[in-house]
Amino acid sequence: MSRQKDAFLSAEGDAWFTRNETALAAYDWSHDPVCRTLESLPRSNEPFRLLEIGCGDGSRLQYLAGKEGFKVCGIEPSQLAVTKAQERGIQVTRATADTLPFADSSMDIVVFGFCLYLCDDRDLFKIAHEADRVLASVGWLLILDFEARTPTYKAYHHREGILTRKMDYAPMFTWHPAYTVASYEKFHHGTRQWTDDPDEWVSMICLRKRSPPQ
Repeated sequence: MSRQKDAFLSAEGDAWFTRNETALAAYDWSHDPVCRTLESLPRSNEPFRLLEIGCGDGSRLQYLAGKEGFKVCGIEPSQLAVTKAQERGIQVTRATADTLPFADSSMDIVVFGFCLYLCDDRDLFKIAHEADRVLASVGWLLILDFEARTPTYKAYHHREGILTRKMDYAPMFTWHPAYTVASYEKFHHGTRQWTDDPDEWVSMICLRKRSPPQ
């Protein structure tokens, strides 16, 4: 089976951006669950070094850069989206979540802003390792994505051969003693209100990383 990562690097990443560019430009990021959660975090004297994985055109990062206390950067597989983000003045690199082009412990916050559902199963261990590697020993990790009681797969509407996956992504990290769930919300992916329909669940998970002293 071909890798979904390769499909997004070769063409589907740009196709996704082309389909969503207008909506991204018009979105009100002040109501975004990721942004609201980040703005609620306790602040320190230094700005948070923040990495968004799958940052699209950088519009969420641009919003956060306009707030005091965030030094932002991102990665994204779509070259079109990377170019648009750079035009916005945002530091974005073309890369994927399984190989992050950043040094160990170089980030205070790592954000997965709705991208894990399209990542290959075979890359999930690498993705968790890379996020943990670049995240400082005291930091925050946020995951916004589809959720399901058990892993559920469906065909991706826009390209044959790609699957979407719904699951609880928190256990990718909470098995490790350094990670604790700090906050958790579940809601309908469209209305952002509670829904009893599990097929429509999206979760916003905020994890605290605090490794014990070595």
